[in-house]
Amino acid sequence: MRRRWGRIAVVVVTLATLGFTGYQIRLSELALDDEQNVERVFTDLSWALTLTIGDLRAAQQAYVAAGQDRRYWTAKVNSHLDTVRNSLDNLRRLATNPESIEALDSADGAVADLERMDGLVREQVDLEQLLMASDLIFTDGLELAARVAANVELARATERTTRNETIRATRSSQAMTVLFAAGVSALAVVVLLVPMKREEGPAPFASIDAEKTEAFRAGVSGLSVDNRTMLDNLDLDIADPSPTDEAASRSTGAPDTTPTPAADSPEPVPDLRVAADLCTDLCRLTDTSELPALLARAAALMNASGIIIWVRDSSGHALRPAIGYGYPTQTLARLGSIPEDGDNATSVAYRSARMQVVERDDTTSGALAAPLLGANCCVGVLSAELREGWESSTAVQATVAIMAAQLATLLSADPPAETAAPPAEAHG
Repeated sequence: MRRRWGRIAVVVVTLATLGFTGYQIRLSELALDDEQNVERVFTDLSWALTLTIGDLRAAQQAYVAAGQDRRYWTAKVNSHLDTVRNSLDNLRRLATNPESIEALDSADGAVADLERMDGLVREQVDLEQLLMASDLIFTDGLELAARVAANVELARATERTTRNETIRATRSSQAMTVLFAAGVSALAVVVLLVPMKREEGPAPFASIDAEKTEAFRAGVSGLSVDNRTMLDNLDLDIADPSPTDEAASRSTGAPDTTPTPAADSPEPVPDLRVAADLCTDLCRLTDTSELPALLARAAALMNASGIIIWVRDSSGHALRPAIGYGYPTQTLARLGSIPEDGDNATSVAYRSARMQVVERDDTTSGALAAPLLGANCCVGVLSAELREGWESSTAVQATVAIMAAQLATLLSADPPAETAAPPAEAHG
């Protein structure tokens, strides 16, 4: 994602997804707690009902036991029957599976049969037919009580199975929700790791379509062919962007107090993006007043304490400083012109049309002198005094060469008239 608003949208959507996922999991956990509580209540009621059936059976057997108060046990049986009916009603309200409800209905029917059988037993007891009453209690009563207990146990097992399946389904749904949220988060991380698109500054490697190229060649940008010789006519009357004499050039012999870098320090590499932007701005240059700021940017790029652009003087046999950075205008004026056959690095670079490297020593800083090459000859020299041994870096040398090639387009590519070779005379 290369846009800031797109990244913000991704973050918002991811946070919303995570929040929704957490909320859904919380709701499902509450629902599971309710299901487990209902299951526990159902199980407790079913076991209590089974125990009550056993108490009911014991009270009925007391009808035929010798020496027992029949009215007391009759009241106990009635109380147990009411408890059984109430428990069955409560279990029916808690049941969710149709099979459980059907089993509880069967148990309720068996309780009704057991209640009718209890009435017959009481009649036989009242008639002193204890043998008949015992037969009903220990045969029909035992069968009916067992039927009630079996149906209650069936309902309990069915409800437990149903709720276990519900819990498994809920857990599976939670796992899918968490996986979805994790997938969204992972995708968001991948999207956010994509570098942002820089919105400021021209793209250094962007292609220029045919229409823009034709407009540039036609002079739409405001820089005509005559204006491209602006450095030839430039004099030292432009305000110096850094008037302090912070470092002297190699030719003046002033010492350099910059500390020597460690021997094992990595080779410096200028920022290519900054270099590309600077070359683009040099190509768009329409006014010499913009040159000081551009030279300041070039000095920062190359770690240079000073830069001088030398151009041919009117005689065509010497070089004069046209503009500089890092030195007061008075210092450049005192330097004056230097002969092209001199033994300094600037003159050698002009004559040989090759970059000259001056290594630093204990008293002076290093320097680079790069020729400004035109179509037919060398038209000037770019000299730069570099700090911290940057002149030895091949990347810095390449950057200076690129800057020199761009600056050469601002100078006349033709040699002066007095230095040009005379035309060959025709022989009749």
